[in-house]
Amino acid sequence: MTVVAEYASGLVRTTILTDPQDGGFTWVRGPGAARPQPLQGPPPTAMNTLAAVESGPTDRGPGVRCVLPREHGGEPGLHYTLPGRSSMAELLLSGGPSDMSSAEDVLYGFGRLLRELHAVPLPTAGEADACAPPGTWRRLRSWFDAPRAGRAEQLHRSVQVLLGQARWSRLERWLSEVPEAKPLTIAHGAPGLGLLVLTETHDRAHGLITGEDVGFAPWQWDVGWVIAELYELRFFSARLHRADTDWDRLTQVFTRGYGRTSDALVRRSTVLRSLLHLHDFSVFVTWNDAEVRRYAVLIAELMDEQEGAR
Repeated sequence: MTVVAEYASGLVRTTILTDPQDGGFTWVRGPGAARPQPLQGPPPTAMNTLAAVESGPTDRGPGVRCVLPREHGGEPGLHYTLPGRSSMAELLLSGGPSDMSSAEDVLYGFGRLLRELHAVPLPTAGEADACAPPGTWRRLRSWFDAPRAGRAEQLHRSVQVLLGQARWSRLERWLSEVPEAKPLTIAHGAPGLGLLVLTETHDRAHGLITGEDVGFAPWQWDVGWVIAELYELRFFSARLHRADTDWDRLTQVFTRGYGRTSDALVRRSTVLRSLLHLHDFSVFVTWNDAEVRRYAVLIAELMDEQEGAR
C-alpha cells in the first residue's frame, strides 16, 4: 500500500493509502493528539442497523452509499474501503468542477442516502441504550456545560461576549431540544462534505464515511449539518474564490434529494453545527481572533434568519 495523502488536526488524523495492484483506496482514521475521547466505530447494535444501508440506493445508478469501518488485521485506527482519494469538500474548495452538474448529482444522491438511513427501523427498546445521541451533539453539550481549560474555555467566554447573553441562552435551549425531538432516527451524526468521498470510476458509488458519530437524533440534525456546511461555503465564498458558485442551488439540490423541506429544527441544527465547526477549528486546529469574530457574525446571521422564519 502506498500513502497518497495525510491530514491531521488535534481531533482526527487521516491517512489515505492506495493499492497499486487494484487501484482501491483505504482511509485510515485515528484520534488526533488533542482528542479528549478515543475514536471509535459504532457499537454492534448500530453497526448491524447501518449495514442495511451500506449498499446504498439501487434505483438511480451507483449513487452514494454508507461505508462502515472494518477491522484490518489488528492494525490501529478505523479502516474504510473507499472509491477515491478526494472528498466533496476538496472539490468545492478547490475551485472545481467547472460543470457544477456533477456536484449537483452527488449532493442529490447524498440527500437520498440520508433519507434512506433515517428510514431504517430503530433497534428494539432493549437495545436502544447501545447508542446515545450523536457524538457531535455530546461534544457540543460538554463544551456548553464545562469547557476544558485552554482554548475551549477561552472560546466559551469569547462567543458569549460576541453573541450576547440572549443569543447564548437561545443556543443552549436549542441544543437541549435536539435529543428531545420526535421522532428519533438512526442519525449519521456528522455527515460532512469532508467525509463524502468521490469515486474515481463511473461504475462505483461515492462513499460516505459512517459510524464514528452515529447516534439517535431527529432527522433534522443530519440535514442541518449539511446545509450548515454549504451555508458556510457561501458565507466565505469570496475568500475561497468561489463567488460565482450558486450555493443556494446546491443546497436546494441536496434538500430535494432528501425529499423534505427545511423546518425550524433544521435551521436550529444548522446554527449548532456552525458553532461546533468554530469550536473544532479554534480548539483542535488553531486559535485565530479574526476567525472567531467572523464565525460569530455568521452564527448571529443564521440565528436572526431563524427568528425571522418563525
